[in-house]
Amino acid sequence: MGPELGIPLYRWDKMRANNFEWWRERVRAVRRVFHLFRIDHVLGFYRIYAFPWRPRKNKQFFPLDWNQMLERTGGRAPHFVPRNDETAETREANKREGEEFLRVVLEGAGTTRVIGEDLGVVPDYVRPNLRALGIAGFKIPQWESHGEQVTPGSEYERLSVATYTTHDHKPIRALWEEAFEHPTATSEQSRFDLAKVAVFAGFNPTIDQVDFEKDFYPAIMEALFKSEAWIAIVMITDLLARKYRFNIPGTKANLNWARRIRRSLAQLRSSPKERRRMRLIHELLVKTGRV
Repeated sequence: MGPELGIPLYRWDKMRANNFEWWRERVRAVRRVFHLFRIDHVLGFYRIYAFPWRPRKNKQFFPLDWNQMLERTGGRAPHFVPRNDETAETREANKREGEEFLRVVLEGAGTTRVIGEDLGVVPDYVRPNLRALGIAGFKIPQWESHGEQVTPGSEYERLSVATYTTHDHKPIRALWEEAFEHPTATSEQSRFDLAKVAVFAGFNPTIDQVDFEKDFYPAIMEALFKSEAWIAIVMITDLLARKYRFNIPGTKANLNWARRIRRSLAQLRSSPKERRRMRLIHELLVKTGRV
């Protein structure tokens, strides 16, 4: 395989040597445009899982067992950088350094608010550390639970951002189509996710007889807005109940990051259906005290 390595990682030691000026410059540029911004994959500030091959070679490596993979990489294995979370000492070191790096971002941000995308397999020290720093994390209702119980929005930390989907997820309407209208290989997972959303919104999880537009859509929007989260965000495709995706992680599909709203604002405004939808959303925002 030769010397080829995976996606380049931040050289925090080099950044520390000049007082993290590269990060400070990035934050200064962002704050000139936005009053709040999100750090993607904030877990990578604490530790990041690195592969010794480029993503385009994933299909070659995933079918291999561990020994076959090592043979192809010359003995290099995927691993956490700078260290794993397997001991109390390494966890504490990762937490300490992650906090150091994030404090640099916060110093540069000043009064600009910072949000951290803390999704995925999250070490137990990360979210408390983000809260201590004043960085809001994400709440995806269908992923938030205590044991088997879906966490109600009334129990969300105030310092959080609640949303059902991000650019990497199927919109709610697409889940609904897969679950109840056009069965696919992932229909069972879609029904499972929607059942959790239903519980969050106060429905019985058996929702196959519920009307999406008349019953489900208003209820899930109200539940999200009613949550204790500081910010409730609805992705444009969820707001308009569209089914198309912006990105399918791990793929190089031509449509990734290329989607555009198919109708102009003037066309949306002229649609009685969309006007009714926006009136509903405005009423719910007023009712839940978000406007």
